[in-house]
Amino acid sequence: MMYKLRKRTKEDVKEFITWTFDGVYSFYDNNIQEEKINGFLESVDSANYYSVINDQGNLIGNCEFFNVGESPEEVIAVGVQMKPSLTGKGNGLRFVQAIIEQGRELLGYDHLELAVVDFNKRAIKVYEKAGFNTKGNFQNDIRGKDYNFIIMEKDW
Repeated sequence: MMYKLRKRTKEDVKEFITWTFDGVYSFYDNNIQEEKINGFLESVDSANYYSVINDQGNLIGNCEFFNVGESPEEVIAVGVQMKPSLTGKGNGLRFVQAIIEQGRELLGYDHLELAVVDFNKRAIKVYEKAGFNTKGNFQNDIRGKDYNFIIMEKDW
C-alpha cells in the first residue's frame, strides 16, 4: 500500500478531532486538548500541514513540518499521527517513510527532527527503523502532568 501527502481539508480536520486512542496512547487523543483542536482547525490549506491518504484516497493520518531552530538557523521537525484504528498493525514504518520522503521532496531538508514521549516504545522502534537516532530529551507539562520526551534526528 502506498501513502501520499496532500493539503489538509476541512473534512480531514473534522475527522482528526474525533480520533481517540486506547490505553496509554490516549495521551494522543485529539478531542481533549482545546489547543490541539484549534491547531487542527487553523491548519486547513496551510503550508507544511498535510493529510496522509492511501491508494484508495482514504484518510489514514496527518503530519506537519515546522521550524524548531533558533534564528537564523532553521531546523525542520515533523509531527506525525496515524488513524487510531490503523496503529499497532505493522504499517508504521511505511507510513513514516512516506511522510519523511515526500516531506523531503517538498521542503528539501537534509536534517529532520521529531519528539516522541518516552513511553511510546512502539513509535520509537519505528523511528529507529526509519533511521532516526536519539539526540536528547526534554520535559513538558501536559494537562498538569510532566512527561519526558525524546528528541530524535535523521540526516541524509
